[in-house]
Amino acid sequence: MLNPSDVPDVDPHELLSRFVLTQRHINRQSGTLKADAFVPHPHDSLSVTRHLQATESEIWGIGARVASERGKTLYGRGDVMAASYAAQKLRCLKDPVPGNPNHVNVCGWPLNDKAAQKLIAMEIAAVAMFVARRAG
Repeated sequence: MLNPSDVPDVDPHELLSRFVLTQRHINRQSGTLKADAFVPHPHDSLSVTRHLQATESEIWGIGARVASERGKTLYGRGDVMAASYAAQKLRCLKDPVPGNPNHVNVCGWPLNDKAAQKLIAMEIAAVAMFVARRAG
């Protein structure tokens, strides 16, 4: 994990994870994520976690904590390069939070335009790699 007192800006080549907390965001037939997994609604930014200096165990631990805090189940994560968000004119801004110095907000989504957000989310979902949480 990153040192919370020395968090660098997000590099376009960094891998970012969006935790999947609902089964309806997963296309079970294709093993891919649906666009809704990346729609920021009801917020104006999308919460993701960067992999920089984090182990797989630490990434999954953050996801498990997020799920627990929301009373949900962690089904997996969608891994996307920061450059893919930038290609959609979105900004990946470091936003360390207690317990997760690797937290990032993806900002710049069209405000009050769910249809435009969905179109962007479809482009992101198309390049996302779904990583299912292993049992145990």
